Amino acid sequence: MSDFFKELEEDIREERIFSLWHKYGSYLIGLALVIVIGTSAYVLWQHMKHKAQTRRQVSFSQALELLKQGKKEDALKAFHELAEEGGGYGKLAQLYEASLLPQPDALYTEISKKNAADPALSKLPKILMAARSLDKPEVLTLLEPLTAPNNAWAPLSLELLALADLKRGDSVNAAKLYIRILKEASLTPDEKLRAGLMLSQLDVPPSFWEEEISLEAQP
Repeated sequence: MSDFFKELEEDIREERIFSLWHKYGSYLIGLALVIVIGTSAYVLWQHMKHKAQTRRQVSFSQALELLKQGKKEDALKAFHELAEEGGGYGKLAQLYEASLLPQPDALYTEISKKNAADPALSKLPKILMAARSLDKPEVLTLLEPLTAPNNAWAPLSLELLALADLKRGDSVNAAKLYIRILKEASLTPDEKLRAGLMLSQLDVPPSFWEEEISLEAQP
């Protein structure tokens, strides 16, 4: 008798499973397909992403090699094509492209605006642009916001402004800027060395140093 009930229980269970499968089987198959297709698509995407990244890396290296060989026009074309693709290597390529242009200000400005949220790419183009245009006041004014204390870009920005002053013959103001550089918390050893050497070579009146000493003595 117990065998009969056992068989009956198994039949009911099978019938219930069959009923559930008949009712929800298509959904389960669909879900399984979604999982399989989704997993395959992700793996394929990862593969293609890695492949594209590798290709960009090779293209960037080839462009650099062209530049080392003195093939400026070919390098410029290669950097431009890579910049059009975007991505990390594309952004680097765009900076190289700008450096090879006879008038790069427009491209540097574009790079800075397009990467406004990036602390490096929004500010570095301004530095590079100013380094090539020390005689253009409108370009140098872009550096002023970067000279704020405790700013990683302050030493280099101040250094460029000091060079611009020296180019105009204003050694006193240049000396003030070099002193500001030496007080920067984010100063690198190389920046400290350059600022110290430049300051030691400036021809400024003795009254300048007397004024600086008195300012230092103030609480």
